[in-house]
Amino acid sequence: MLSARVLWSASALFASCAVSGFVAAQSPTAPAPVEFDAASIKENKTLDAGGTFRLMPRGIGITAQHMPARNLITIAYQLQPFQLIGAPDWARETAYDINAKTGHTAAREQLFVMLQALLTDRFKLAFHRETRQLDGFALVRLRANSLGPTLRPSSLDCATASSTVPRCRQGGITMSPTSGSVNVAGLPIWSLLQIIIGQVGAPVSDDTQLTGNFDIELRWSNEVAPSDDLRSIYTALQEQLGLKLERRRVSSEVFVVDRFEHPSPD
Repeated sequence: MLSARVLWSASALFASCAVSGFVAAQSPTAPAPVEFDAASIKENKTLDAGGTFRLMPRGIGITAQHMPARNLITIAYQLQPFQLIGAPDWARETAYDINAKTGHTAAREQLFVMLQALLTDRFKLAFHRETRQLDGFALVRLRANSLGPTLRPSSLDCATASSTVPRCRQGGITMSPTSGSVNVAGLPIWSLLQIIIGQVGAPVSDDTQLTGNFDIELRWSNEVAPSDDLRSIYTALQEQLGLKLERRRVSSEVFVVDRFEHPSPD
């Protein structure tokens, strides 16, 4: 199975999944086009184990290398893999190189809209959304009256003040093939959920009943056999944050593919 590596920025507002590379700049009077000015799509038949996706500096376009076709959908619509249903089998193993450019500086969100338009035009993507019950987890408190040592209530609100409060800009999130870590200040529990969902590959509901903002530190191993000093994310949540994952059926919006074809030639 092909894996894909998407180069995201690691800001304190990690729940927004912001992409590094440029500062948005839009004309207040002339809306940006919703399509790329030029786009090249070529099948990549090498046997590499993964792919990369980047937003170009200054928002002038996107590039992808050895990117599985189904991953283009999850990136364009900012989906978790479990949310994508009905994509054809070939879309998992067939990878593409893409070079798509605009004639102007575009905002991050606009580039995703352009990628969506590219999938519609060249891959004939058609889809609908619906809500389904999926196998997932509930995030709950391990003990009703206490939290773990690295989950602490915070007086900061870094979801709205990250640019003006120095402490909000410290730390962040780091990921590698073998481990991950979170060190952020003044964020609600739902922001942690976004990281957990990405790690367990399933929907997660927040049943902690924790309100307000928190300082959060979490370190875990992505390996099947974690080392003694770095636990799996399941164990790390319990030992470090005083939270645990319980298996549940969880309601989740899904993206159902009705049509998806090999791309039309350049």
